[in-house]
Amino acid sequence: MCAFLIGELLTFYFHLQEIDKFHPPDAFIVLYSVVDKASYLKAEAELTRLQDADLLRARPAILVANKIDLARSRAVSTQDGKCLACTYRAKFIEISVGINHNVDELLVGILTQIRLKSFHYDDRDHHQQQWYKSRGVVRASMKARQMFTWLFGKEDSKFKNCENLHIL
Repeated sequence: MCAFLIGELLTFYFHLQEIDKFHPPDAFIVLYSVVDKASYLKAEAELTRLQDADLLRARPAILVANKIDLARSRAVSTQDGKCLACTYRAKFIEISVGINHNVDELLVGILTQIRLKSFHYDDRDHHQQQWYKSRGVVRASMKARQMFTWLFGKEDSKFKNCENLHIL
């Protein structure tokens, strides 16, 4: 598969690999359905597992909400998705595979995040970087930010940044 990213032609090769020859992934894409709260909870559990295994520090994670374009059937709000992504220092994007909404942006964003993370990650910063193990404190902080956003109508920059797949 070929794609252009910022004027550069990239070629993707997909190979079948034996399980014992598995290489660590370059990124983690965690997907849930906005009409299925159970899938959201499963996505949260998966992000928790990845963070507990210390796999999110050096690799990008993108939380992807797949939506069906019927707002009335939504079980998980966009704000809840953003809050979860911010809690785990992941990026967030809503897509609709059915109408091809934001799918191209997601693919470009995945490549951009891999490049940014691999370029900026340095072993020297490994110990200096603060990494939250207490998700409860971070989650409470995100919920408070979310409440202020709702009260004052001004979106927090932390929530905006989690949607921008072109920055770390």
